[in-house]
Amino acid sequence: MAWRPTEYLIEACLDNSVPNKVTGWMKFAGMNEKVIFDLEGNFHRDIRGAKVRLRGDGESANPEVAAKYMDGFAQTQRGSVGDMTAGREPVDYVSYPYWEWYAQNERVVVELEPDQVELLTQPIPACESDPLDRKKQAENMANFLCGVASACGIPENRAIATGNTVAVERAKKVVANNKIRGMKLLPKEIRETLPALGAQDGKGGKAVVYVKYFTPSSNWTWFAISGEPVLSESGSEIDFRFFGLVFGHEKEFGYFLLSELEEVRGPVGLPIERDLHFKPATLEQIAPEMFREVKNNER
Repeated sequence: MAWRPTEYLIEACLDNSVPNKVTGWMKFAGMNEKVIFDLEGNFHRDIRGAKVRLRGDGESANPEVAAKYMDGFAQTQRGSVGDMTAGREPVDYVSYPYWEWYAQNERVVVELEPDQVELLTQPIPACESDPLDRKKQAENMANFLCGVASACGIPENRAIATGNTVAVERAKKVVANNKIRGMKLLPKEIRETLPALGAQDGKGGKAVVYVKYFTPSSNWTWFAISGEPVLSESGSEIDFRFFGLVFGHEKEFGYFLLSELEEVRGPVGLPIERDLHFKPATLEQIAPEMFREVKNNER
């Protein structure tokens, strides 16, 4: 199972002062006792070797809803550190606080804002350590994927999970992907907010981006400004087509399908994710260099 208990986090203290070890605790709404950490691995270079305090908004969560969600969450988290960063320089992963770990065959991700992280001790100089080994991170994900395949009822001889490739039974791929991410790529609120294809034509840099997708292990990013269902001849929805700005080998506009986002994997086998912290922004705010010439011509 993939857990994303961000909204239930009250506070936490995590310590990486001992190399290759992360210890500490987290307090969640819906749980009477603190969750204790005993993980193998390190923080990213921006905070490696430091002790950090995290503060969440869990005290405002509905106690009954929180208790229901956190039911079954292990009181002691033993396993491996995933990607843990405050999003500071040097940015080796993402530019915001991201706390991921693997324990008891489960993956947990907590995403915060920069002002919710406090350094209690100073990290070691970034120049004195190397970036995290992406192969090791891929192995952590692969082990988790094996658990997902098992939970989906896929026999071991029908599922493959390695550092670079994930293959599961096609009929269960979407279900497995959502379990892996702990999220849906196109939830109801995004579907209802996104304008229809062509609705923002002619707006140029003023067109609004409503959803951002990204690959955690590369620079490929998709910014959607519009979209609508793809229908079969009988009128049933078979896919969803987006239009927007794509950052890849270069920056360009184009169409892309939900099914493509579901299936594509990054360099180390990680699936595409939706940026949960993204807020609607105009194209010229996201890629100002693409609209600078237009602005100059308007003067």
